[in-house]
Order: sequence, then structure tokens, then C-alpha cells
Amino acid sequence: MLQWSAVATMAERRFTRGLGKPGMAAQVRENVSQAVKATATQVKPRLADPIDFEEFVSKNKVMLNNDTLRELLMYPLDDISAILTNGENILKKGYLLKGPESGNEKIFGNFSSKTFKRRFACLRQEVDGTYLLEFHKDERKHDPKGTIVMDFCTQISKNPRRGKCCFELQMSECGKSALLSAESEADLEDWMDKLTRVIHADKPQDESRTERGSTPPSSNYGTLRGLEHSLNPQLIKYAHETDFSIAQARREERHQLFTCYSNLPRSESENGSVELRDESLIWPYEEKFGTRFRVLFETIKFKLQAPLDSGDGPLSQLEPYMTYASLYDVTQGCKISEDFHFDLNNPMIRSLISKTKKKSDDPKDNSGTSLPLSLAGVPEEWIAHPKQAVMSVTRPHSDVFLVIQIEKVLQGSISQTVEPYLKSMDSKGIQKLQKMIKTCCYRLGEFRMPFGWCARPVFKNSGNLDKDSDFSPIYRCEEKRLSEVEFIKMLTDFRRPEKMNKLAIIPGNVSVQILPMEVTLPNSLTPALEPVKPFPNPPTHEPTVEVQEFPSSHIDDIHPYVSYFNHLYVYPHYLNYENQKSFSRARNLVCTVELRDSDAEGATPLRHLYGRPGSGTLTTQISTIVLHHNTWPEWGDEVKILLPHNLTSQHHLLFTFSHVAIEAAKAGKRDVPVETVVGYSWLPLTMKGRIVTEEQILPVAAHLPAKYLSIEPLGLGKGFAGPEVRWVDSQKNVFRVSMRLVSTVLSADQHLHNFFHSSASLLPLISSSGGAGAASSPRSTQPMDVETLKNLKALHALEVGSIIAFLPTLLNQLLGVLLNGGPDVATNVTRVIVHVIDQMYEAGRDDILHSYIKYVMSISCHGRKTIHEELCQSLAELLQPSSMDQLITNKILRHSQFFFAFIARSMALHLLTTARIKMVRNERFSEEYQTEVRSVVELVSTHIIQRYKESPVEARAANIALAHFLKQCLSMMDRGYVFGLIKLYLEHFSPGDPIVLHVYKFTLLRVVCSHEHFIPLNLPIFNTPHSVDAKKAKLRHSTDEFYLSTDFSSRHFLVGALLSEVRAALGEVAEVQRVAIGVLRDLLAKHAFDDRYLQSGQQGRIVCLYFPIVSVLLENVKRLSWPAVPSNSTGSAIRRVDPRASARARIASIDMSTYSTPSRKGSSRTDVSGITARGDSSYLAIIAGPGGLMTHQTNLVNGRSSSSLESEDQVPSTANSDLLEEELEEDITEEGRSHSRNLSVAFAGENGPVRYDKLCPGEVRDLLLCFLHTLKHVPEPHLVAWWATLGNEALGYFFTLLQLCLHHFKYTGKRQIVREQAPKRASTLPAKLQPPYSCSRMSTATDSYSVSSHEGEGWLKALQEANLATEVGLIVLDALGNFTTHCSDILTSDGAEIIMQQVFSLHLLYLQLGQSESLMKHVFASLRAFINNFPRTLFQGDASLCGSLCFEMLKCCNSKLTNLRHEACAVLYLLMRSNYEFTRRTGINRVHLQVIISVSQLLGEIIGLNYARFQESMALINSYASSDKAMNNTGFVSEVRDLTKRIRTVLVATAQMREHERDPEMLCDLQHSLAASYAATPELRTTWLQAMAKHHVKNGDLSEAAFCQLHIAALMAEYLRHQGESPEGCQTFSIISDNIPRDESNLRLDAGLVDTVFTMDSLINQLELAGGMVERAERYELLGNLYRILIPIYEARRNYPALVQCYSHLYQAYSRVVEVNASQKRLLGRYYRVAFYGPIFEEEAGKEYVYKEPKVTSLAEISERLYHQFCDKFGKEAVKMIMDSNFVEADELESRYAYIQVTHVSPYFSEEERVNRQNEFDRNNNINTFMFETPFTQGGKAHGKLEEQWKRRVILKTDYTFPYVLEMSPIEVAIDEMESRVKELLEIINKKPTDVKKLQLRLQGSISVQVNAGPLAYASTFLDESHSASYPVNQVLRLKDVYREFVCTCKEALDLNSQVINSDQYEYQMALESNFSELLQSLSSILSEPLLAAQIAIDSVLKRSSQHYLSMISSPGGASNA
Repeated sequence: MLQWSAVATMAERRFTRGLGKPGMAAQVRENVSQAVKATATQVKPRLADPIDFEEFVSKNKVMLNNDTLRELLMYPLDDISAILTNGENILKKGYLLKGPESGNEKIFGNFSSKTFKRRFACLRQEVDGTYLLEFHKDERKHDPKGTIVMDFCTQISKNPRRGKCCFELQMSECGKSALLSAESEADLEDWMDKLTRVIHADKPQDESRTERGSTPPSSNYGTLRGLEHSLNPQLIKYAHETDFSIAQARREERHQLFTCYSNLPRSESENGSVELRDESLIWPYEEKFGTRFRVLFETIKFKLQAPLDSGDGPLSQLEPYMTYASLYDVTQGCKISEDFHFDLNNPMIRSLISKTKKKSDDPKDNSGTSLPLSLAGVPEEWIAHPKQAVMSVTRPHSDVFLVIQIEKVLQGSISQTVEPYLKSMDSKGIQKLQKMIKTCCYRLGEFRMPFGWCARPVFKNSGNLDKDSDFSPIYRCEEKRLSEVEFIKMLTDFRRPEKMNKLAIIPGNVSVQILPMEVTLPNSLTPALEPVKPFPNPPTHEPTVEVQEFPSSHIDDIHPYVSYFNHLYVYPHYLNYENQKSFSRARNLVCTVELRDSDAEGATPLRHLYGRPGSGTLTTQISTIVLHHNTWPEWGDEVKILLPHNLTSQHHLLFTFSHVAIEAAKAGKRDVPVETVVGYSWLPLTMKGRIVTEEQILPVAAHLPAKYLSIEPLGLGKGFAGPEVRWVDSQKNVFRVSMRLVSTVLSADQHLHNFFHSSASLLPLISSSGGAGAASSPRSTQPMDVETLKNLKALHALEVGSIIAFLPTLLNQLLGVLLNGGPDVATNVTRVIVHVIDQMYEAGRDDILHSYIKYVMSISCHGRKTIHEELCQSLAELLQPSSMDQLITNKILRHSQFFFAFIARSMALHLLTTARIKMVRNERFSEEYQTEVRSVVELVSTHIIQRYKESPVEARAANIALAHFLKQCLSMMDRGYVFGLIKLYLEHFSPGDPIVLHVYKFTLLRVVCSHEHFIPLNLPIFNTPHSVDAKKAKLRHSTDEFYLSTDFSSRHFLVGALLSEVRAALGEVAEVQRVAIGVLRDLLAKHAFDDRYLQSGQQGRIVCLYFPIVSVLLENVKRLSWPAVPSNSTGSAIRRVDPRASARARIASIDMSTYSTPSRKGSSRTDVSGITARGDSSYLAIIAGPGGLMTHQTNLVNGRSSSSLESEDQVPSTANSDLLEEELEEDITEEGRSHSRNLSVAFAGENGPVRYDKLCPGEVRDLLLCFLHTLKHVPEPHLVAWWATLGNEALGYFFTLLQLCLHHFKYTGKRQIVREQAPKRASTLPAKLQPPYSCSRMSTATDSYSVSSHEGEGWLKALQEANLATEVGLIVLDALGNFTTHCSDILTSDGAEIIMQQVFSLHLLYLQLGQSESLMKHVFASLRAFINNFPRTLFQGDASLCGSLCFEMLKCCNSKLTNLRHEACAVLYLLMRSNYEFTRRTGINRVHLQVIISVSQLLGEIIGLNYARFQESMALINSYASSDKAMNNTGFVSEVRDLTKRIRTVLVATAQMREHERDPEMLCDLQHSLAASYAATPELRTTWLQAMAKHHVKNGDLSEAAFCQLHIAALMAEYLRHQGESPEGCQTFSIISDNIPRDESNLRLDAGLVDTVFTMDSLINQLELAGGMVERAERYELLGNLYRILIPIYEARRNYPALVQCYSHLYQAYSRVVEVNASQKRLLGRYYRVAFYGPIFEEEAGKEYVYKEPKVTSLAEISERLYHQFCDKFGKEAVKMIMDSNFVEADELESRYAYIQVTHVSPYFSEEERVNRQNEFDRNNNINTFMFETPFTQGGKAHGKLEEQWKRRVILKTDYTFPYVLEMSPIEVAIDEMESRVKELLEIINKKPTDVKKLQLRLQGSISVQVNAGPLAYASTFLDESHSASYPVNQVLRLKDVYREFVCTCKEALDLNSQVINSDQYEYQMALESNFSELLQSLSSILSEPLLAAQIAIDSVLKRSSQHYLSMISSPGGASNA
């Protein structure tokens, strides 16, 4: 024990040290956690071993199959389909026209109607088998614009009336239909076929629902006997009621509980769900495009035009133009698309070139067609002259330009050919030009030259497509500015006119349309000229060609390749022939590009080059432009090459350079060749097997030798090896060329190429089905050479872009190598996969990995090796703690979701491809593999526990991944084995772990429990008896099914583990509690919403799994907080529990009065810092909540600090609710009671310490919701059997839970809910006072809403809350009905009174809280059944239950709702009838008295009683009695009439109170008078005293409320004296107040006492209640006298624990007395004399009252209150306030006004009394004499000169009618005033510590000579020799003595001030001392004597120099050092 205490003290000190530091919230939480670990030994919950699931299923197969609910038990055989989704789960997709969903034919129009919209439809299947028809805006499949659930579709039919492609879907809901239309008839048939198959798929058959309940018993029982003969139809209806019919009526129109619960999470993110990724959002790989737009090239027109036939025909272009367009991005500084060549020439112009012979058309060059295979059979002319293209830009912005370049047939220099376009020409000139053009076209038609260009931006500044801008002017091309770099420079200056104006412009314009790409155009071709969609042959539309956008280097723009294209773009840049000597003519140079696969002689080029318009789709060679007379031409041409599939080392590019004789050709010289070859260059396409993409600068050979590819440089400048070659310009590199590879086949990355090349030789041909064909081959591992292993490791250097682009292929290859390598290879492959996944994750492209796993991965095994086995082995090796590579470990943990996904996918593929899916589960996987999986789970769990702090991201990711992996394993592996893995994981956690570890644990449980077939996994099989007989059920039923027993947790493992962890989590901090309860709540909601389990029998079986949560709640019922009462609620509508009831009886009642009475432990408020000031306190006092921490109201609720000075989780503002908590805590051991802070933590049981700290309200609501859901659906036999096992205490806790449910789910009204839903205003508390944690949940989803959305959401929540309150009420009524029906023997057994009272109190609680009208009819039905079933409870013994029922029924009789009044009247009548029958028809005395008492209570509480409605209700009761034939011949009718007559009499007698409803003082006076009139009747007097107490509490008059409670206690004591139980009676209360025995000693024993039952327990409880009120009123001194009455009672009863509480409370009370006396901050009220004048006041006219106002109510405040109060009563113009305190002559006042005079009075004491009343309490307790002063002069004025000033002191004594008047002369006024000043100064001087501010104020007012009517003024007036003779000598001498004392006191005060001031106040001190010196001199002169004992003191004051003060100021200690 000593050792434990030492540990506790150390932990406490560590905890308290952290509390005082600001901003240490996290540290405080950690300190609390550590303190919990150190002091409270928390037992780790032991998890039960799961049963062998497969063996149990196998042995009990027959039982499971024969179960009526076998669908809950049998596991589906095809569950693995949720994991295996090989390929798309999309049945069909395409465009449909969608009309509105309706059954109204008028809505449907034809297809031209705007109601039809074109939508991209997608028919897909969810993982649960549901088919959805989704409609998207376009093919990109963003959020669907609409969805049709095919489960609701009943029929599909064609609708030819709407169109031949139209069809209609008939829906089952409300007869609706959906009208759709396909694009073609073939498409229609396909859609019809797919949809028909979907809607005829097998659907689950609905089973008939079985209703719970037993056979109805016979009718006409109890009090209802004879009612069937009544003349009233309402009573006749009640005559046929039975318990069964009442229960059946409650089952109609019920709500789903979770549907009404507004705090359920709206999305997966809100409830903390950790789904890795929504499967529906994982799409297959598809080709990604940027912003696509259509470009339609229309015309190019120049100013130079002429008729083609030189006649009068239409004007046309003179020559053909070769045009192409491309996109440039100025921001990136590059070209971003390939060239699109289009042809806008008219046929006649085009024929000028087509007539010429082209080299590429020579059949000798190459054989075969010029069209690709995909266009075989298509007319070549169709694709020869394209005009429309589709372009795409991934990153659109305003600096993307579309550039059109124009070329023409070679004619000479650019300036020469442009000149005709710039000037006007006559007809002869044009004819000459046409002739020259024809000649050039004939001789030079195959050569081109640059001509002009134009451009325009494609996008606006916003990034939207610019459809309206025009192209720029056509600028002339410049020979030196044709490269890509030069074009970028010119486009950079495009928006700068001063730059562009310098360019030469060719007159002309370009017409091009740029349109957004909405749908795929018909007859579209890809960049590889593959059809986008198949189209008919011959084509019906012009071709549209998609233009290749060059891949971006940005990671986000790279996507895995999904289509085949293999293109190489070649860019010949320049040829430097300026210095060559090999050829004489080499100026007009042209470069021809060819692709060859051989360098042998006679080898021909391949037809793999994409041709230009007119030259064929595929051609053998492409030539560049020709620049006139340029020996160093810079070309800008682009040559697009279709690379062969099988690229070899012989494939190369051959460049042929030629000189073109332009002038000779134009002159027609046939002897001069047009083209002369002047050199060759070649470039192999591959280097070491990899394609070459780098820029090359090559030498040029003068001729082309055979086998030229074999020429290789020897190095060191020694030449070349191979055939002899003549090089141009001495072998210099004169030719520059670059390449761009756009290929989905070939990679430019050397590492990737090497790996693909080396791995290809290792991988056998594995079939796509997973290698089934290779399964028979023996296991063998091919040896890997060093080079291959090196290539594998080199993959770590891969660039991210290459990984993304080739990801599917790369992973397939890696997995293949994994299956074909050894252990070292497997480890290295795993490391590479880790690197690849990490790179993808860092790039933010993990979605690509998800798509791979779901749609691409298809390899699972090869031979005997499987991917899952190899990966598990490798992961286990890499995750070993001994592994030195922590980096790879962290990466594996961070990305473990992908590794587990690989493993799960491989397992599923393996089961399917090997047919192991048909085997029993425990034989599917080998024991070795199961061992490996267990090892991986063990390692990952260990890493999670060890790395949660240093690597939180990795730990969290690994935890989530492991959770989903275990969930998937449940679908494939031995389920018992997987349960073992879950247990292995859970055993790594311990109580007291950090919060994050608890979150991890519950995250895994949430995921595992979300398994689709979670219910069958838990084997919901129970031995539920069919009988609902409690006795039989108790004998036949096993209790293991009700609690978290080992057998229960073993059989139902998952549920048992979850409930065990939730149970343990309730002992943790608030965050852990919230997470745990949230998991349980969401899981129950999931079952409730599951459409597979909607039958009542299914839900009943499911909740039986969760039934042990009820026992968990019973264990923690003391920790469930009651809801806080809103500050504006009065609670007056709920009746206080009867004071006569015993302590045990009071537990069952709920009191909702407006104040909360502290328990006898006491509660005193201190500053928040009080926690850290107590070094001897334990942390348990802080986390124990209000049950344990009563001294300090600052709590750490659930381990969190709360800075509020009031308890956060008080019981609902009620006196007896505190008693309820105290009663619940009676089982606390003496050790817990004797704790230094009266802690509630009592003992450590089997499951650790029992905690009594309160749970947060939000978590309490969630727990109660789970409890209610279980209670609603649990089968009745199961529930009754459980009740039979409970003792009375447990049953009491159960009904307490029901009470909590009604309170927590009470409907608070629409306005209140909307107000709560509105955004909260920002807190203005300083940072240190901000609550560090709030238990209430805030909806993150609504924080960003606007105010209007908050209001709308508030109304929705209000509707939910209303439905929820009704449903909760019905569930509780069901439970009460079942209990009273099937467990009536328990209710009527000995010792079960408290249970009966709780059952009855629950019925009354409905009436007290207020419920919906629909619910109230069921409540009244239950009350009628209770009256019939249990009359003895109501009419025998204690009358409190009967009285409570009468009170609530009378309240309902006053209701505004007619139905409610009628129901209440009927119940009240049946209560009277039952009382009459119970007394054997002798009378209704009990009901009579209780009704009268209840009416008095209603009137006393002023609840707005409507007399008309109440009278109507009384008349209805009379009519019931008159129409009851069975009672006609009895005295019952007269009894009822007499009772209603008495009620009317009470109403009349209390009508006066209604008139004074707005006058609280008068109202209390009337209540007091009425209570005094009932002095002989304790019941009624108690009722009115209670009403007064509530009224005082409402007005804040706590002292008066306390004395009301004391009077009630004295009344009880006086009653007990008459009974012989209390010898002294009320006289013992005289030590508290003499008023008490005087008022309460008038008790007489008469008929009123017949039903009064006061006991000593009642007196004790009332004294405790009074003590609490006395303490709230801060009259702590009275507690001593109060306990002098209570302590002897405890001593006589030997109740030592209560005595401990008493003395502890006294200790705290007297400590508070010391504190408040020292601080003098206790304010016990102020007193005011209030006088009323004027006949308007009637009886009150001329009367005077002394009002006691709370705290520091000022004169202005009470005057304002009274003024408005009587203005409301008499009218504003009739009320006047008298603003002075003079005597009022009533006769002189105007009679038409109501005059009110308010004067402040103070208690008056004689000199003898003043000696005994030293402190504030004494001067405000037991007082009846008051005083106020009025200044006046003899002349009649209020104020005059000092020598004329008189003062009238009026003394009031409340015992007498007239005041006692005393007048004071002017000198007496001066003496009184100076004595008061001296007294005030002495009080301040003697007070410790010194109040500096008050001291300085009094000093300044005393010694300042400027103060009017100050000491100097009085001395000058009355003591000056010229005036003193006018006054009595004795009074003059007395005044002088007062002045001598005054001077000495001022000197002492001045010295004290010099000691306590700071250094910055010395100047102020100097000023005070100077004033004092002047005052001394003046007074000494007036009195003619030196004041103070020696004049030396004055001289010392005068001589003190300022230098001395400066030295003091400069000293470090200041005044403190003096």
C-alpha cells in the first residue's frame, strides 16, 4: 500500500506540474494518461479463443440448413466475386437520348423537344450485384447526372410511337417510366438485350414477415369491468382494451431509429471510415485527352487571283499551296503537336501537281498499298485531301497558338515569288505568271519552298476555348527563321504590334473554324490512321484526323499507355555545305528521308513514312523544302515514321541530299538534270538495342557504298572501319538531325529497355488466365546472370514518367520474374516493386496502381510458385526487426495497402484458376503459406505499435491496409484461422495505450466488421425459448447469451471482440470512447439499413448478437450523464417528487425543478487554479467527474479539462436526481468514501477499476441509441428470459437507462433546434480560459454552409428529432408493456417496490417531458393498463404515486389539445373509478385529497392555467360519471361531483393570485398567506411552500428559497412530534430562525392528515435539501445550526458515513466563511423601502414594504423594475416614481396616478447589538430593523450651508406599522459624518491584506482640502472661535476629540500607504503627504492647538525633500526595502 501511494504521489506531481503551463493541452492529456497507468491498475481484457469455424459449420450443416433464417447463417459460395474483377464491370456504355422520368404521356414530346438530353450512359454492376444505369454528361464519366437502379425496373419495351430507336423502362415505384432512345437500330437491339438480361436476373424472394407477440388475452378485466355498458362511446372503446391490443397499436406506423438520428455520419469521411478507395471510382485504364477541339480548315485566299482558263470564269488561286498546321506553346517554348497536313486547293489547281511524276510513286521503290491495314478497302482518294482535324491541349492557356504554314511549288527565292502578290498586275502579267507556274509545277512539282505563315491563340485568358478570334495576317516566311526556335520567338512577340509590324505581310486571309469537341465525329481516325470507331465502307462522311499531342514532361499529364502507336518524328535541321569541295553545284539543297531495313545494294526503302496530301497515306520517302541559293539551309520540316513492330539493328534512316537546278528547270533545259545527289548520311535507329532519340550531328558521304552500316569509327582519329568512303568536307559533322519518339511500345529509358530485354529471356509464355497451362510443369528456377540482376537493381534509377507510362507492362514483367527467380531475385524484385509504388505515391498517381490491381493483374502462379507466397516470404524477410534498411521498411508500411492488394488479388486468381475455390476452406492454402501470412501480420502489427509515434503516416497506412487484408481473407481463407489473426493483432494493444493506438485498433475493427457477410461470420444461433413465461425462460435459458462471457465471445468472435473492446474503451479518455462508440453505432446502423435483413425475425436474430451491450451499459449506468437543462427553461411544469416518500421511493422519480441541489458532500466554488494549488490531491479527483469532485467544480471530464465553474454533466436540474446519483453510489467501499476528495472510484474488479467519471453527452446519446435499437428488435422471449436473470438492483439500473433515453431524446422544439443549428458566434474567452476539449460533436459538414442553409438544415433536423423522440418513446413503452405483462410477478414480489415506482415514474416522465400527440395516445393507453393491472400500488401505502399521477393528469386537463384533454379526463375518471372499486365502493378519499393538492400545486406554480379549458375538463369528468351505468346506483357519482365542486372552489379562492401574476413580491405574499391558511394540512402547506421556493429560485432569491425548505423540514419535524418520533418538533429550528417555530407550531391533527405519511427519512432528505439551498445562498454560517439538528439523528442511527459527510461539509462551509470574510466579496443582498400611494393600488395604498433585492441591485435597477412592472399593469401614463425619501403627504397627491417611492435602507443596530454583529452575515441575518437618512434644513430646503444642514434618520421596524423618527442637528450631522470617516479608515487599516485601492480612495477623500463638505469645511463651520459659541459645549468638545482621532488615523493610513505602493506611485504619495501637511496646519490653526503628539512629525514631513524620494525610486527594492 505504501508503494502504491508513493507511485500515486509521483504521478500526481507530474500531472499537476503540467497543468499550470499555458498551451500545454497535449501535454496535459499525456500526463493524465500516464497518471492513469501509474495509479489505476487496468486489467487487459482477455480475448476468447475463436472456435474452429469451419469444423462447426461442417458438423452443424444440417442444423444451419434447417434454420428458418438460414440466409443469416449460410455464407455465399461466390463471395470472392467482390475481389476478383478481372476486366471492366461495365456491361455496356454509349450515348442515349434521355427523356424525363414520368408516366404522363403529355410530357413526352418528339426528339426535337428540349426535354430530351444526350447523355453518355453506362450500365454497370456494383460489387453487391446491383445493376445501375448511370447517365453522364460526356465520356469522361464525371459525377453522374442521373442513375436508374435496375432492381426497380420491371419491364423494358420498345416505344415506336416516339421513334424507331426509342424504348421505355417501366419502374415499380409509383408507376413511373423512363424514356430512352439509342443512336441506331443496332445499338437499340444491343441495349434491349443487355437491359433485359439485367432485369430478369435472379432477385431475392421476400419472405413473409412474422409479427412478434402472443395471443391476445381475454378482455374486460380489472377496473374496466362494466364499462361496456357506458353511454359514453369513449368509455366503451376503453372497455375492449387489452394489453395485447395496446401493444399491437404501438406497432403501427413505426420509424426506423437510425433514419431519425441526425448525428449519424453523412459520408464515409465523417464517421472515420477508412475505405482504401471506392471501388466504383476505380476505372480501367483509358486514353486521356486534354481540352479537345475540332479544327475545320475552310479556305486560304490571297489578293492575287485570276480565272483559271484566262477567260471570264470565276476568280481562283493561281497556284497550288501545300499547308499544314500545328500547335505551339509559348510558355513552354516548344511545339506541342505534330503537323497536320491539309489540302484546300480546288481540283483544277490540284491537277497541276498530280500530273507530274513523283519518285515516291515509282513501283520499283516499294511494293504494296499506300494505305495502312486498318483502312484496307477504303478509297484512297477519301483520305488524300483531309480538311478537318481534332486537336488536344492538356494544359490550355492563352499562350497556346495554332500556326498555319503555307508552302508552294519551288520557283526560286522567297522574295522573288512573293513580289507578284504584293503589287497589282495587268492581264498580261498574270498570264505570264500563270505560264511560269505551270512550268514549275511540271518540272519542279515535287519540290516545295516556304511561302507564308499565320497564327492565332486557341484559348482565352480564362483557359476557355476561343472560338471567335481571327487569324493574324499572312506573314512572309524568312529563310533564316524557319526553325521551331525562331517560330517561338516570333510568337512571343505576337501580341506586340511594334514587333509584328516589321514583318512583311502577304495580302490574303485564312478561314478556319475552331469548335469545341462535344462528341466523337463520325469517320474519325487516330494519329496512326486507325478508325476511332468502325465506320462503313465506303465512308459516308469526310475524314476527321486526330492530331497527336506530344507527351508532356509534367507528371500529372502522363498516363499509362492503353492504345498502340509507334511513331518516330524526324527533324532534319540543317546541312552545312559552305566549305565542301566535293561538288561544284550544291546550293539549292533538299534532304530526302527514307527508312530502310537493309544496307545491301538494291535495297528499297520501306513504305512507313506518312505522306502528305496527294502523295499517298504511306510513302517511301519524304523531302524537305528547298531554300534558293543557300549552302547552309535550315529546314523546319517534320517527317512522321511508322516504326516497324520488330525493330532490328538493320533498321536505319537514310538521308539523301540533292541539288535542284531551279533555273534550268524553269528554262526547260532537258539536258540538265533537275536533281543531282550531293551526299548521303545514315543513322541506325537502335544503339545497343535501344532506339536512338538523342539529337545527332552526322558526317556526310559523297557516295553510298554497299554495307555502309558496317562503317564504324576506329577512335583516336584513325578513321573508320568498313568499306571505303569518300566523305564530304573532311568527314566533318555537317548534318544535324533530331528525333522525337512517341511510342507505347519502345522506351527511350535505357534502364527500362535493359530490364525488358533481359527479363524477356527468363519469362515463359504465361497465359492470361494466370498460368494454368504452366501449372503442370515442375518447379524450376532459371539461373539469373549477373547482368540481369544488375539490370533489375538499376530499375531504382527509373524516372517517374517512364514508370507511369509503362506501369502495367513493368509490373507484369516484375511479377513474372518474381515467379521465375530464386530467393535473392524475389527479394530484389520486391524491393523494386516497393520503389515503383513509392514513386507512384510520391507523384500522386496511386490511382494507376489501383486500376492495375483491379483490371490488369492476371498472373497468380507459375508452376508451384504463386505471387502471394513469394510476396509474403519477401515481405516477412524485409520487415524483420533485424533488417538494417529502415527506409525500405518504412516504404513497405506506407504502401502496404498495395502489397496486401497484390496478395489478395493473387489469392483470388489462384483459387479461381486452379479450381481450389470449390475446396473446403481449410484446404485451400498450405500450412506453410498460412504460417507466412501469420508472420507478416505479426510483423506489421509490431511495427504499428512501435512506430506510431516516430512514423505516424506509415503506422496508420499499415493499420488500414492490414484491416482490409484481413477483411478480404475472410472471403477466401479458413475463417477460424483469420479470427486467430485478428486476435493476434488485438493482443498487441493494452489498456492505457496512447489515443492513436486505440484509434488504430478500432479502425481495424470497423473495417473488418464492415464485411459484406459479417452476420454469417458471427453465427447468430441462440437457444431462445419460444415461451415468454419468465419462470420457464429462466430455467431453460443460458445466461451466457446475455453477457460477454467466454463462450459468447468464442462462438460470436467478431461481435464479442468488438463489444469487449468497446467495454474496455469506456475506461479510456474521451477520444477513445467516442471512436469506440462510433464504430458500434455505425455497425448497428449498417445492419438496420441492410435490405437483406429487413424482416423482423432477421433483425431480432442480429440484435441478439449485440445484446451484451445492454449489460455493459448497466455496468456503466452511473457514468451516463443526464442532459443539461437549457438556461431559459423554467422546469415549472414538472412536479417535484413528493416529500413524504421514502428515500428508496424517491429514486424512481425524476425532478426537473429549476435548481440543482448539491449532495451532502457539499460543493463550493473556487478559482480554476485551485486544482494545482492542492498538492495532496490525486488525479482521480479530477477525472472522477461531478460524482467525485465536489470541492472544485473544475473537472477533467473523461480525462479532459473543463474550465467551467459549474459541472458540465449535472443531472437534469433536480433535487432528487442528486439523490438518485447518491443512491447509485451506495455500493462504493469505505476506502473510496474516505478519499481526500470523496472520490467515486471505489474498487478494482475483474475488468479493472470501476469508473464513475461522466461520459460526454454525445457519446451517451450514441450508446443509448444502440441500446434502444437492441431493445426494439430483440425477440420478446430473449428479453423476458434476460429480465428473469436480473436482481432488483440491475432492474433498477435498466429502468434508469430508460429514463435516460427519454431525457436525452426529448424533443426540444423546432425553434430551439434551428437556433442550435445556426453557426455559433466566435468565443471571446481569452486563450487560457478556452475549454481545451468539448465532448459535443460538431458537424464538419455544415461549417461552411450559409446562414440560410443552416436554417434549412435545422428544420430538417427538427423533423428528425421529432420522429426520433416519438420512436424512442414507443420503444420504451414497448419495454414497459412487455415487462408489466410478462414479469408482473417480479413487480408484485416483496422488496420490489422500487422497481414498481420506477416503472410508474417512467410513465409519468412522458407527461413531464412532453411528447407528440401521436405518442401521447399510447402513453394514456399504457396508464389505463397500469391502473387496471396494479391498483394496489396506487391506493395502498404511500400516496406519492397517486398524487403524481393526479398532478400530471390535471396538467393535461389544461392542455390546448382537445384530444389530450379528453384522454387525460378519461384516465383521471378511471383513476377515481379504480379507487372506488379498490375501497370496495366506500369512497375516493385518496384521489380526492391528491387532486386537491395537485390543483393547489398548479395554481401555486402559475403555469398559465386556462380556467375555461379546466372547467370544461371538470365537466367532462362529471359527464363520464353520469353516463356510467354501472355506477348509477352508487355514491360514486356524488363523490365525483363533490370533488369537481371543491376544485372549482380552489380555483375561485386563488383567482386573486392570477391578478398579481406579474408582481413577484405580491405573488409570494399571497402564496405565503395561502400556505398559512393550510397550516393544519401538511400536504397543502408543503405544496404552497414548495411553490414559493420554486418561485424564489426563479427570481434568484436563494436565501428565501432556502428558508422555504427549512420551513418544510420544520413542518415534517412537527408532524413527527405528533407521531411521537421527534421529541422537540419544530422548536429545535429556533436556533436558525425564530420565525420557523412561530409559523410551524400550529399543526393540528385533523382529516387532512389521513393520507399524510412523513417519516424520519423524509425529514433527513428534506434537511439535506435545505442544506444545499442554504449553501447556494452563501449563508454558510447557518449550516452549523442546521447540522446541530441533523447530526443527532445520524448519531442515533449509527450512520457514520453520513456523519463523515456532515463534518466534511461543515469543514468546507467554515472554510468558505473564512474566505468570504477575508475577501468581503460576499453580497447577501440590499434592502429598499417601497411605499405605494394612490387609490389605484386599492388595498395596498399607503402601505410600505421592505424589499430584499439580490446581490448588488442598485436603486436605479429596482426603481426601473417596479416602474415597468406597474406600467404593464396600470399603463405607462398612470405610474409616477417619487425620487426622494421625504415624507409624502398622500392627500396632496393626484388620485389618478399610482405613486411609488423607493428608498434605500440599511440594517439598523443599537450599540449593544452592533457588538454582537461583527461580520457581514451577522448584519444580514435575523434582522427586522432598518434605517434611512434624509437631509433637510429648517428653511425647508434639502441642502444648505453646513451650519444649517440637518439630517433625519428614519428607523423602520417590520414588526410595527409606523416608523420611529429621529432628527439630527447640523453639528450632530458633522459629528456623525466624522465618526463614520474615522471608522472606515480604521477598518481599512486593520484589514489584512490591505486593499490598496480602497485605502487610497478614502485617504484622498479625507485629507484633500478641496473636498466639499470635507473635514476642513466641518472644522471651519463648527470649531472656529467665531462660530463654536453658537453650539452646545459638549457637542463642540466631542467634535474636537473626533478630529484629534481623525488626524492620528490619517497619519497611520498615510504611513501604511507608503509601505504598500509601487515605485511608480511615489509622486502620488508625495502629493498626499503635502495635502496632509496643509490639512494639519489648517486644523491646528482652527483648533488653536498643535495636532499630533509632537510637532516634530509635521516638521519631518515638511523637510522631506524630493531628492530623498528620487533615491528611493532608483533603489531596486522600492518601498518594500524601507
